[in-house]
Amino acid sequence: MRQLSPKVVQDRKKRLLQWIIHRYIKSSAPIASQEIAKEAGLGLSSASIRNVLQELEEEGYLHQPHTSSGRVPTDKGYRFYVDYLIDVQKLASDEKARVERQYRLRVEEMDHLLAETSKLLSHVSRSAGLVLSPTFDKHALKRLEILPIGGKQALAVLVTESGLIRHWPIKLGFVPTAAQLEKLNRFVNEQIQSKSIRDVRSAIQDKIRQAQREMRELETFAYALLDGMAFGDEPGELYLDGTTKILAHPEELGDLREIQSLMQVIEGKRALADLLQREMEDLTPDAGKVHVRIGKENDLPALRNMSLVTTTYRFKNQVVGVLGVLGTKRMEYSKMMGLVNEVSEVVSRAMESFVSEFERDE
Repeated sequence: MRQLSPKVVQDRKKRLLQWIIHRYIKSSAPIASQEIAKEAGLGLSSASIRNVLQELEEEGYLHQPHTSSGRVPTDKGYRFYVDYLIDVQKLASDEKARVERQYRLRVEEMDHLLAETSKLLSHVSRSAGLVLSPTFDKHALKRLEILPIGGKQALAVLVTESGLIRHWPIKLGFVPTAAQLEKLNRFVNEQIQSKSIRDVRSAIQDKIRQAQREMRELETFAYALLDGMAFGDEPGELYLDGTTKILAHPEELGDLREIQSLMQVIEGKRALADLLQREMEDLTPDAGKVHVRIGKENDLPALRNMSLVTTTYRFKNQVVGVLGVLGTKRMEYSKMMGLVNEVSEVVSRAMESFVSEFERDE
C-alpha cells in the first residue's frame, strides 16, 4: 500500500476540518461521515474519512455530542478555522455600501456616532454590537464653556481635540453674573489647550491658589467645575446593541445557569467594558489587527459559549477606542472579521471628518 507523505496527510486533515466547521456554521447540525463522503468532494473513501475524523477528535478539534451522532467543532476547532482565515474577507459590496451610507450624514456628537456604530454592527452581524468610547483622561482638550441655565445652576460643556463632547450640570451656592461666567470661561480656556483632563485639573487648582482676590470669589464655582471632571478617571462608556439577537439561539448558550450568567454580564456592562479596555491595550501595539477570542479564550467565564471579534478605531493615527461583535461560537468568522475591520475604518474616517467640519463651523 502506498504511504502518503506527512504533509499530504496534514493537508487532507486541514481541508476536511475546514469543510466540517464551515458546514456546521451554516447548518448548526452535527456533521456525519456519510454527509462528508457525499457532499465534501474531497476524494476520500469512507474508511479514510472515519480515520481522519477519529484523529481530529483525539487531537481535540472535534467531538461527538452523542455516540451515534456526527461531529461538532470544539473551541480548538474554531480556533483553527479562524487562524486559517489569514486574509480577512471584506464585506460584500452591498453591505459595504450600506456601511458607508450610514455615516454619510454628519453626526452632531461623537457619542451619537458610537451609539449608531454599535447598532450598525448588530444589524449587519445579527449578533451584539459593542463599541467602547475613548477615555477622556487620555485626550487633549480643546475648549470648555460654562453656560447659565437659570438661577444657581450652570452647564459645563467640554470638547476634546478629537471631537468628543461631555456636559454636566454645576450647582452653586450663589447666582453667577454674566461677567463672572465670562471671566471663568476665559480663565479655564487659557489653561486647557492641548492638555489632558488630569493635567487640566492640576493646573487649574494651582492657578486658583495663586489667583487674585477677584478670582477667589469664584473659587467654589471653579472647584465644582473640577469635581464634574471626575468622569475623566473612569473607563470609557460601552455602547451595546442587539443583545436579544444572541438569545435567538439559546441552544448554543449552554444551560439555564450559563445563560443567566451571560445576561448578567451583558446587562451590567461594566465587566464587558473592562474586558474591551484590556482588548484595546492588547491591540494598540498592532493597530488595525482583528482579534478573535473563542469560548474559554475570553477572560470572562460568562462568555465561555461565545466568541468576541474586536479591533481598534483611530483618530490622527492614534488608537482611541475599540469595537466588535459578540455572538455564538457558530458565527461566520470571515464575515465578522471583515465587518469589524471595515467599520473600524469607517469610524476612523468619520471621526476625522466630524472634527474637520466642527473646526470649519467655529
